[in-house]
Amino acid sequence: MSTMVVPEIFQNCSSEYRIKDIKYIQCHIPMNVNPCKLLKELHEAKDIRKYLFATIPLILATIAILINITYGILIIELWRRKKLGSLCRYSFLISRTISSILALILLYIVLIAWKFEIFRYASAAAFILIGSISFLTLAGTYVAMTALLYLAIVHPLKYLYLVNVKRCFIVIAILWLISIAFSLFLGFYGATLFYPQTAPIYCSFNRCQQPIAIFIVFMLCVFFIIVIAFYLIILYFIHNRDRTNQLDTDITIRNNVRTMNRLALNMVTFTIGSLPILIVAAIATANLKNLTILGLGDKSSCKTFLHGRLFLQVEILACTAAIVWVLAMIFDPIINFFADPNFIDSIRSWFSCIKFQIPPLRLLFLHKSNSNS
Repeated sequence: MSTMVVPEIFQNCSSEYRIKDIKYIQCHIPMNVNPCKLLKELHEAKDIRKYLFATIPLILATIAILINITYGILIIELWRRKKLGSLCRYSFLISRTISSILALILLYIVLIAWKFEIFRYASAAAFILIGSISFLTLAGTYVAMTALLYLAIVHPLKYLYLVNVKRCFIVIAILWLISIAFSLFLGFYGATLFYPQTAPIYCSFNRCQQPIAIFIVFMLCVFFIIVIAFYLIILYFIHNRDRTNQLDTDITIRNNVRTMNRLALNMVTFTIGSLPILIVAAIATANLKNLTILGLGDKSSCKTFLHGRLFLQVEILACTAAIVWVLAMIFDPIINFFADPNFIDSIRSWFSCIKFQIPPLRLLFLHKSNSNS
């Protein structure tokens, strides 16, 4: 068995050295930089990409897709059987489910690109586009659902007169158009921040990249605050009205109040899923000048080796945001399912029908034994 020869520059970190690292001995390493430290940081970044970023989010995304597809099929089936109450509310839930599924499918493509180290301007734009569409459609859905519930609780007559399924679908279409348009802007210019040389437009750091980055973070924070604040304000008005016992006379209104309270659980998942995106965006903006180095020039092994620490930071940021974001997509439909009595009652009735149609095993065995005798 031949012994692996460790190059001289990596003699102090022979345990860290791998056979494929031979290509890094040709790189021009600055005098005040420790090559062993660079090698360790590079290996950490690659290991995170291989074992963490490209594996855990992929598994979670698969689970999230299955759960969201199941949830969407359940809504459509109950809709078909006319067992749902407010069709407008469930139309928004279907829209949100479709948004989650599409975002998760696109996430697969980005993960594959990341795993095979072909993360370029296009894949970076797709990554930003995915997060933006998911975030904006989710935010818009919660604002619309909160407004609908408020109208149904406080102004039930106006709700019956103004709200119908057709108008809800129009609102959903407008919401999607706005989300896609703004997300295209975010993806197009957001990827330019990290890959300025391969971007289709020229964007200098001081006059273009930094102002755009600050604007993007500011707008995302504004959307996030608006959604949370809008829900809390509406909830306050409803509970304040409830203290005067103005909502005790109508069972439908009381059910809507309970639905409004259950929506708080979805707001928690929205907050948990959105905060990492905002934090990552803020950190990336603060370190934009350093991170832009990764997109300058052609990709080479030496560039990867010399900037392994930056690659490591990007891997950790992206991995953390992706995992938390996908977890929110898993818990959101689960919360909606268990918090909605329509789903629970329908599942119970289906199981009861199956149990009634399938004879007990004991009777089946007795019948077989009697027939054999």
